[in-house]
Amino acid sequence: MSATRHTSPQPRGRQIAPPADVPQYSYSWLLPIVGALVALMFAFAIYKLHYSYGQAPHRIFKILIGIAVLLIAAFRPKVALHAWLLAMPIGEWLPSTGIPGVNGPNLLFVVLLGSWIVPRIMSGTRIGSRTQLSAPIGLFVALLFFAVARSAVMPPGSGYEPVAMLKSVWQSALGFSVYYIVANTVTDRREMRKLITTLSIGVLVSCAIAFRQYAAIGDAKRISGALGDVNDLAAYFAVCGSFLIPVALTSRAYSWWRHMIILAGAFGSTVATFLPKSRGAYLAIGAAVLYLSRLMDRRLFMIVIIILLASPFWLPGSVMDRIAETRADSVEAVMIGDSTDSLDPSAAVRLDIWRIVLVASVRRPILGHGYASIPYLTYGQLDKPWSAHSLYVETMGEMGLLGVVALIWLFSSCFKSGYRLLRTAGTSFDRQLAIGFLAATIALMITNVFGQRLTHVSIAGTYFFMAGFVDRSIALAREEESAGSEERTDST
Repeated sequence: MSATRHTSPQPRGRQIAPPADVPQYSYSWLLPIVGALVALMFAFAIYKLHYSYGQAPHRIFKILIGIAVLLIAAFRPKVALHAWLLAMPIGEWLPSTGIPGVNGPNLLFVVLLGSWIVPRIMSGTRIGSRTQLSAPIGLFVALLFFAVARSAVMPPGSGYEPVAMLKSVWQSALGFSVYYIVANTVTDRREMRKLITTLSIGVLVSCAIAFRQYAAIGDAKRISGALGDVNDLAAYFAVCGSFLIPVALTSRAYSWWRHMIILAGAFGSTVATFLPKSRGAYLAIGAAVLYLSRLMDRRLFMIVIIILLASPFWLPGSVMDRIAETRADSVEAVMIGDSTDSLDPSAAVRLDIWRIVLVASVRRPILGHGYASIPYLTYGQLDKPWSAHSLYVETMGEMGLLGVVALIWLFSSCFKSGYRLLRTAGTSFDRQLAIGFLAATIALMITNVFGQRLTHVSIAGTYFFMAGFVDRSIALAREEESAGSEERTDST
């Protein structure tokens, strides 16, 4: 009988020692050296910025915070999505490096774009899927760049600066393009809830800045917050408030502390809409609340109607004065240079601007006069060169009928996307998300009647972030339905 040799199995988790003749290397000793060199580089950079270039310490501190966020986002790309939502409400306060093209929105967008495209290229998977808004957004942005190129070739007047106009359109394109990243990278509803919480935190930061300014100057002047323009700030609050009000009512979708943050964001942005004294924003938030209440509950709709009808009795006196105000001296205030803090020009002057632009657009009805051509069209016919004070009139004057058709297609596609999610919503979260987006679309469209708000990077960058949520939710519902049908097929 031959003896059998038994070998005991290798314990799990035990590492087998490498052969003795294979050299092993360790570079851990390099880490403190590299860390010390990086620290010295940062110290030298701070020294040069402060002593050689006269940068203030608070500015250097903001730059260092920005660098830290970018480094974290480079290793954890999902952080960049949250950083984007926090950066949009304080767009004008973001630190600038002084290097052309190197600023907060550009750097964040590069990180976001890389986190979306690079992994898919490396794995050989499809970069993006076709969604409801992919083509409308792409067409409108392409027409914006075409309008700039056309004005560069055929300037609308002397002194036209095509490079500055290109930078302006590029910043606008960032706000639009974030939609593609959100619609293709957000993984599930849990991540959406986290991002909506971050959106609410960003709104609260902007509210705090606006309330602080209002407390400092009162009703004497109009506040511009951290966006740098009174009407842009009011439009931002109107859009965010319209979106967050229904979203905040889905308490079961969030933990209690997230729900409190979103409720605070909804309340704060609604109240802050009235601080910059923008009549367009008043109308926008009122119409949006009326619209969302109709979608949510018929009884709530009737209550909102009663509240709005009784608004003369509960609105602050400053708001009622602003609504009823038609100042004959507002044009004079602009002529003497007091245009920053003075009230908007009267309705008669605004109508004159629209008439001039629409008459001029008849000469070039298809492609318009080119990007930023409106001041040249009004020059010599009014007291000074004016902007169009309306997205729709401006689009007709600058991009012609082709631009107007693209704009109509864009807004109608946003409505279709929202209603599609509303019809197919399988959860209360999806339903309230759809209602919030539809209400935000109403608010955005109304604020653009009285100004150009759509292409502001902070407003577009927030609104199309919401649009990405909606189309991503539609895709998730479709994937869940497909998985459910496959399971039923397998079971049969």
